[in-house]
This record gives sequence, structure tokens and C-alpha cells, in this order.
Amino acid sequence: MTGSSFSEHDVADICAMLFSTAAEGLVVVDRSGAICLVNPRMSELFGYPAAEMLGRPIDILVPAAKRAGHVKSRDTYTEHPRKRPMGMGLDLHGQRKDGSTFPVEVSLNHFTIGSDGFVMGLVTDVTKRREAELQLQRTNNELEDRVEQRTAELRAAEQSVREALEVEKELNALKSRFVSMASHEFRTPLSTIMSSVDLIARYSGGEHKEKVDRHVGKIRGKVRELTAMLNDFLSLDKLEQGMVRCNPSEVDVVHVCIELVEELRNLTKPGQQIDYDHQGTERTVVQDHQMLNHVLSNLVQNAVKYSPEGKRIHLRTQISDGRLEIAVEDEGIGIPLEDQQHLFERFFRASNAFTVQGTGLGLNIVRKYLDLMGGTIGFTSVPGKGSTFTATLPQHHHHEDHPAH
Repeated sequence: MTGSSFSEHDVADICAMLFSTAAEGLVVVDRSGAICLVNPRMSELFGYPAAEMLGRPIDILVPAAKRAGHVKSRDTYTEHPRKRPMGMGLDLHGQRKDGSTFPVEVSLNHFTIGSDGFVMGLVTDVTKRREAELQLQRTNNELEDRVEQRTAELRAAEQSVREALEVEKELNALKSRFVSMASHEFRTPLSTIMSSVDLIARYSGGEHKEKVDRHVGKIRGKVRELTAMLNDFLSLDKLEQGMVRCNPSEVDVVHVCIELVEELRNLTKPGQQIDYDHQGTERTVVQDHQMLNHVLSNLVQNAVKYSPEGKRIHLRTQISDGRLEIAVEDEGIGIPLEDQQHLFERFFRASNAFTVQGTGLGLNIVRKYLDLMGGTIGFTSVPGKGSTFTATLPQHHHHEDHPAH
């Protein structure tokens, strides 16, 4: 290769690149600023046949009033070539063969072939964009004169800002609730454990066996609470990382519920009673046993936790038309109306629930498990009178993945 000419192989490679991006103008110039190669879009933009452009200085495409400055800028760029992306805040114009001008954006890149240096330019006609910008500016100017309309728009904008601030306040409130809840909920059980351990040491001996047993029971209860909290956090982490999959197997719903009720009766408050009723003769489903048990356990435990002493909790199941329906009804504190829309959100605790221990993750995890099993959950609640949670899921899981939301 000699001078600024290309080999046939080089020309073929470059032409293939140029024509593959024909939507924009492409031009290659050598160190002297002479045009070596253009694509069809470049000819279309500037009104020159390709043959008329080749060998001529690139400055012919610059408005006459700007050419002197362009030559200086080009020489500077040639001495210190660098990649210049599109835009760069420059107000550039191109000049067509007929003398008319139009706004352009130009990106530059440099390359060498052998000992020869070249600059490749990508030229975009931004006439429509500039027209749109000018039209927008004219519209804004007109709006300044239309006081009533502008005032209405400002009021609408103010309302949007207020709504955004309210959303931000809600999010901050949720964060604050979680920080407060976490510090309190983890500290209180640990404090109780330590106090009881100290008392065990003090009451060691046969005559204090009853007191020792009582405090050992407290320790076990608080350890269970901490374990449940940690399990919630671990379950949520696995769910959100997509590490949990539904493993369906044949499950006797009645058997699962009876075992669960017997187990949870040890956690009830004085006078509380858990009733279970299954309607119909069909009692078998093909679902994930562990997930189903978690859903049932969480809903019944919530009913126990949020109900006062002496109240009944009702667990009902039914299989009908290929669907398993689960209902858990309590006579507890209910859910405040303003909190109901947030009930399934992570870490959310209703404003009337902070005296009851919990992480605010239970119902969020329940809904994610039901998503994986192809089910849904809903509830009705009257503050001060109780709540009913209803979960519905297919009797037979269909093995496709259900992402947890």
C-alpha cells in the first residue's frame, strides 16, 4: 500500500461496514483532509454524487463562513486524534452542494492502515430534532402568556410532587418500622433468655425444680421465636434468589391439618380453641407438602397471635372443582383499613400489631409460596372484630414454574 490508497481487500471490508449502517452518513478522510470514501447516505445528505466527493477536501461540506475555523480544528484533531462521541454539546451544520445548510451531529474516530492515518466520521441529520426543539421552545413561550392554563399545569405538577412525597413518606415509615421492629424483636427474646439462664443458676437444686422447669420453658419458647424469625429471613432470601422450586407429592390435607392443629394447641392462649372442619369426601391433593404446611401454619399461628384469650380460631378446608380452598377465621384485633393495602408487603406490620412479636415477613412469604404453587390469597377484615384469610390453589400442581413475586 502506498500514499492514501486502499487495497481492494481493505476497500471491500470498509465498504461492507459503511453499507451495513446506511441509515447514517459515513465518510473517511486521510491526514490531509481529503475524502477517501463515502456511503450512499452521505451522498444523499449533501447532494453530491460519490464520485464528486472523492479526493476533495472535507471542508466543502462545511458552511463557507465556518471553513477557516474548521480547517484549524481539523489540523488540531489530526495532530492529536481522539474518539469524539456524538453530541458533545457542539452546534454543527453541514452545507449541501446547492449551498443550503442543515444541522448535524458528528462523531469521529481515528484508525491507521499501515503507516497511513485516517479519520472516520458518522454524520446524522438532526433537522427534525432541532425543529422539535424549536417548536417546544415556541410552545413554552406561548405558555408564558396563557396564565390560567399555566397555573392549572403548575397545580397539577404540585399535586404530583405531593403524591410522590407521600409515597416517599410511606417508604420511609416502612423502613423506620422495620428498623425499630428488628432491634426490639431480636433484643427482647435474647434479654429474656439471659434473665432466665441467670435465674436457673440461682435456683439450681432439687427443691427449686418447678421454678427451673418454668424458666427452661421460657428459654425454649424464646429460642423458638428467634428460630422462626431467622427462618423467615432465610426463606425470603431463598425465594427472592429463585432458589425455591415446587416439589409436588400426594398430600392428605385432613391429616396435615389435624397434625398442625394438635401441634399449635400448645401455643394457644388461655381459653383459645382451634376448630377444624373439612367439607366433602375428597381430601388428597398433589402439591408441595412443605409449602402447604407453611401456608397453613402461618395463617393459623397469625390467628392465634392476633386473637385475645378465650376466642375461637376456625380452620376450614374443602376440595371442589379441582381446587383446594383454605379458610382461617379469627375473632381477633382485625386489620386497620389504612393498613390493609400493604398487608402482604415485606416487613410491613399493621399499626395495631406492634405489641405482638413478628418480622412482618410471614404473609409476604405465604403469598410467594402460593405463587409457586399456582394459588392465590385474599382476606376480609373488620378492625376489632376479626379477620378471615382465604387461600385457593390447584388440587393438582401442573409442574410449570410459577415465579415468586
